Amino acid sequence: MLTCKKIGNLKKQAGFTLMEVMIASFILAVGMLGSTGMMLRGHQEAKDTNYEAVAVQLAQNMAERMRSNIRGVETNGGAYNAIVTTGATLVSCTTKCDPANLAAYHTYIWSQEVATLLPASTNPVGRVTLISPLPVTNSSVFSITIEWDRSIRRNTIDADRSNTYADSASGKYEMIFQP
Repeated sequence: MLTCKKIGNLKKQAGFTLMEVMIASFILAVGMLGSTGMMLRGHQEAKDTNYEAVAVQLAQNMAERMRSNIRGVETNGGAYNAIVTTGATLVSCTTKCDPANLAAYHTYIWSQEVATLLPASTNPVGRVTLISPLPVTNSSVFSITIEWDRSIRRNTIDADRSNTYADSASGKYEMIFQP
């Protein structure tokens, strides 16, 4: 049999108040926003690391092409001095290629790789530059460079005090190479 005293105790049982639930929800939301920001930054860093790995591979590919055409790099850099991937045109080497034609063909293939493997939005450019000729060995030292735009979000405030984001900075990989 229930007494009045026991019914009164049941009424005094209390759960969380609305204010406690709202404060806990606010703290949870702030924590989740912070972790989301960290995840987005981690994703951007992973993309930049991927671009760097691709740039390393592209530079090594060009170095191997230059090694395969050793006559094209002899005598003051030869056909590989000051090449750029932008604007490279296809040179046909269906019959017999001289070292200059083969270097132009390598430049075209390399430009296609750079344009394909690095997103166009990053404006990728590859360069091969003669650093110094080595007259005694009839060889040269080259710089093989891949550059691209990295997207870094910087919080800036313009005249009307609204937040804007500017993408800037550039990524660069440079390999010093002697064939």
